[in-house]
Amino acid sequence: MLATVGKILSGVVVFVAIVGGWTAAQTYMRMHQPLPGAAGRQGRCVLWFVGSSSIARWTTLASDMAPWITHNRGVGGALLPELRKRFANESDPVLPDAIIFYGGDNDIAKGESAADAADQFRQFVDAKMAKMPQVPMLAIGVKPSPKRWAMRGTQRQFDRAVAQTAARTPHLTFLDASTGLLISGRPGPYFEPDGIHLSTAGYHVWAGVVHKALVKMLPQDTVTQCKQEVTNL
Repeated sequence: MLATVGKILSGVVVFVAIVGGWTAAQTYMRMHQPLPGAAGRQGRCVLWFVGSSSIARWTTLASDMAPWITHNRGVGGALLPELRKRFANESDPVLPDAIIFYGGDNDIAKGESAADAADQFRQFVDAKMAKMPQVPMLAIGVKPSPKRWAMRGTQRQFDRAVAQTAARTPHLTFLDASTGLLISGRPGPYFEPDGIHLSTAGYHVWAGVVHKALVKMLPQDTVTQCKQEVTNL
């Protein structure tokens, strides 16, 4: 009996080791890849949307952000360190007109403090400045999702730190996009049933505020020329 139990436990240990090793290998490979979604038209009038699943799941991005050309470079479930490393893995990229960034939501949900998440965000900004110093970047504040409402205080602390970083960093703008997702101070009907991710209506809200922010952030001639150029394709 004891021998049988021992064999079972040994098998479990081996299985866990194999699974754990495979998971570690997957994580290693993932962290040494560039961001996904590099295909598509390159050059002028292209926007990179970089971030976690809230970007990756934006399936209506192309139509929501028309006439801009969009590259969805989101990574489902990503934390800020992964986004930074995968961004740094980009090799000689054709520069976009702007980067729209969303991150920090998952980090806070996994227990990261606002200060530590903000430090990770600053490290991403450092990587961006080293690779693309002149490319404008728009950082979207953490969305007020129903399931993570208890974390809202930490999310707002993180947002304030991001806004402070933006205030002293060239070509970086913070966008608080949460107001349009709230009704009477609580999350509105803009989220999927999981209570975390945006619905089509939620993405429509995001698209509206991002469009307006781009007009303010980018040179006016760039906005005008890109609207004309892309519309005439």
